[in-house]
Amino acid sequence: MEEQKVVDSIPNDLEQKENGEIKTNGAPGTPKKDKQDSATPDFKLGDLVWAKLSSFQPWPGRIVQPWDHVKKPAGKKATFFVYFFGTEDHAWVRADNLKHYFENKAAMTKGVKGKGVKLLKAIDAIESSIRDQKDKKLTVSPYHPEDEDEIVPKKPTKDYTREPLSGKSKLNSTRPDTPKKPRGRPAKSGRDDEEDEKPLKAAQKKRGKPKGTDAMKLSFPSPKRKLHTVIGGSPVKRPKADNVTFSSLSLYNSFQTHLAERSGAVPKADIKPTDKTVGFIGLGLMGTGMVMNLIKTGHHVTVWNRTPEKCEEIIKAGAAKAESVAELVKRCDITFSMVSDSEALRAIVYGENGAAAGMTEGKAFVDMSTVDIGTITGVEAAISARGGRFLEAPVSGSVSPAMEGALIILAAGNQQVFEECQSCFQAMGKKAFFLGDVGNGARIKLVLNLIGGNVMCALAEGMALAEKAGLNQSILLEILNLGSLSSPLISGKGNAIIAGKFPPAFPLKYQQKDLRLALAMADQVEQPLPLTAAAHEVYKRAKNHGFGDSDMSAVYRSINK
Repeated sequence: MEEQKVVDSIPNDLEQKENGEIKTNGAPGTPKKDKQDSATPDFKLGDLVWAKLSSFQPWPGRIVQPWDHVKKPAGKKATFFVYFFGTEDHAWVRADNLKHYFENKAAMTKGVKGKGVKLLKAIDAIESSIRDQKDKKLTVSPYHPEDEDEIVPKKPTKDYTREPLSGKSKLNSTRPDTPKKPRGRPAKSGRDDEEDEKPLKAAQKKRGKPKGTDAMKLSFPSPKRKLHTVIGGSPVKRPKADNVTFSSLSLYNSFQTHLAERSGAVPKADIKPTDKTVGFIGLGLMGTGMVMNLIKTGHHVTVWNRTPEKCEEIIKAGAAKAESVAELVKRCDITFSMVSDSEALRAIVYGENGAAAGMTEGKAFVDMSTVDIGTITGVEAAISARGGRFLEAPVSGSVSPAMEGALIILAAGNQQVFEECQSCFQAMGKKAFFLGDVGNGARIKLVLNLIGGNVMCALAEGMALAEKAGLNQSILLEILNLGSLSSPLISGKGNAIIAGKFPPAFPLKYQQKDLRLALAMADQVEQPLPLTAAAHEVYKRAKNHGFGDSDMSAVYRSINK
């Protein structure tokens, strides 16, 4: 069992504990216990159990106090929040899928040596916990958040189509016309980091509690964007990296003109579009190119974006507009999402008027973002629980392939949905792979971005060394392009370094995020990644130097200081 399915959500009906037992608080929408529940086994907070989820084998766990931001699934059957030993995941599990640990230990561990190393480690972990705690009965997960407002902040300030979104939000809300005055003292001008790493300036103080463990960062990042101020305290927006102000749609049109001139024909004109209605969430640089390729190939597309203005030009191109994510999901047979990170995906799925609220029997939800494995399996569980079908389909490629319709699609999950999406995948990409179970798409995408991040770091170091040694960087790049190391990454990023311009084809902050997620995945399977760990620190430093919104190749500026 590689990970358990986690259902993250905005709180609605929270659980309370009384005399060691779990009960609902009677909030609206929370089903009350019916008489049939009297026949269910007697489970209480702190009980050690064997828990079974979907197609996974029974796994050792402990019933723990639910986290405030995790919503209990709808239904009348008794459900408990379980912490899983070994994987350190959490999930809601129905009582009929639970068995008491000690009474069923002999049966569950019979032939366990043939069931996998991870299950053996999980059993070792629960036995170690029993020895360490002795008669003490724990009722809280070791990863229970101390401050849930830090994990899921309440006031989003950003458009999450290609930028991180902070916390719970009304998905149909728009940003105010005039920014509010920031709390506290005016911030100094310059760049602040947006995720979990702090700037290098020692004198700068941060408000709030210290960040949690690495495991918590993986599952619940809490990026915070700060406003700069001028004299008088009026907030102003931070300038974009390298003064790049191009329109996503203008960039798409220029790519299409270039392709038409190069090929002499309209690209992908021979695709036969599916007769199913298609929804698309997220109109950033990547999403714009992808949705325009769907429209140009004859697909019937409905769009939604947190910033409504980004929908206008797409609507003129032939798309319809939904007023909320829930409305879009209800309208469309297949819904695609392309957002910046795990928190943004959780917001559009679990938020008010989100995808979970609009999901009905037989609808398909396809996420094409790059997120952590825990988030993607949790989303799959939430969609499936409402009768929907789920496919993860992260992509390999940046802005240029997205505009050209040349992405590589890495799909996993429901194979029937994969087949139904073929015309859409042909419009957006040059090849689509089906990789089996949900989670495999996220895993292979992280491995690919790990390799790309390390190669970029090595190229930046080589170019910096060449300059310091008095060598001609252009000649070095030409030699690289003629040899076995030749690749689009070497050529494109090398030219960016020589030109000293770094428009965000793949923003550096996302490359740093993906290396962090790859390191977390490696830690789970106990695979050492010394080179990646070093590269991650280099990208963190570059981001703290103010290059987070620039292309990943801007890591050269930090290395060559």
